[in-house]
Amino acid sequence: MKLFSLIFLLVMTLCADNVKVYLYTPEINVNNFKSLKMSFDSYLSGYGNYELQPFSDKETFEKYLKNKNTIAILSSWHYREISKKYNLEAMLVAKKKGSVTDRKILVGQKNTLLKGVVTSAYDTEYTNELLNSITDEHSQELSVLRVPKEIDALMSVGFGMSRFALISKDTFVHLQHINPVLSKDLKIYYESDPEYRMLLACNETDKEVTTLVSIFKNMEFSSDGKKILNMIGIDKLVVFNIRNLENRGDTK
Repeated sequence: MKLFSLIFLLVMTLCADNVKVYLYTPEINVNNFKSLKMSFDSYLSGYGNYELQPFSDKETFEKYLKNKNTIAILSSWHYREISKKYNLEAMLVAKKKGSVTDRKILVGQKNTLLKGVVTSAYDTEYTNELLNSITDEHSQELSVLRVPKEIDALMSVGFGMSRFALISKDTFVHLQHINPVLSKDLKIYYESDPEYRMLLACNETDKEVTTLVSIFKNMEFSSDGKKILNMIGIDKLVVFNIRNLENRGDTK
């Protein structure tokens, strides 16, 4: 009887559904989602039945947020757009070089008039909202072309496929490091107010979620955790105070 109980427990453990962490943000410049998923899954499996499910498509990502006990990693602008609809609460915020905020910038070739195609990895509504805000509504002659990732938007300007790119400042700094020849001919025309970096959010706070939040918060303290955080372009994830979201204040 004891042996049967052990076998039953083992089978149940093997058949148990993994708790998935859903990820979608065009601000991370990852070319290989398979490698990212494998690294995350290997790390998370050391703590329980957890795995990462990354998405390259915003609409598909949102379909999975209807599930109970949803845990998601997403951009702060995307969070503000859908948090009420999916009952999401931000738990952690990404931190890089001592800051939990970044700025959105409009980048183009030097000496370019404010008209033509703007490439953007954000949805059209948010892109237009940003353009109107940072250009003081002088963006009527700009048309938006959506691309999968921020680095794609920036590279399209570098190779003359569009006139401007709407990206985070981090992505521009990244290009300066990997391709200084290409970036030297580009200029920042407009810059937004600070925006929070990516957030880890959930729609229920139970024991499972609390455990996962703790796992992500402690990733910075292991070498494997640091490598994975570096893959998504951040240094750590820190506790987020949701009351500061609207005024975009800083958090420790």
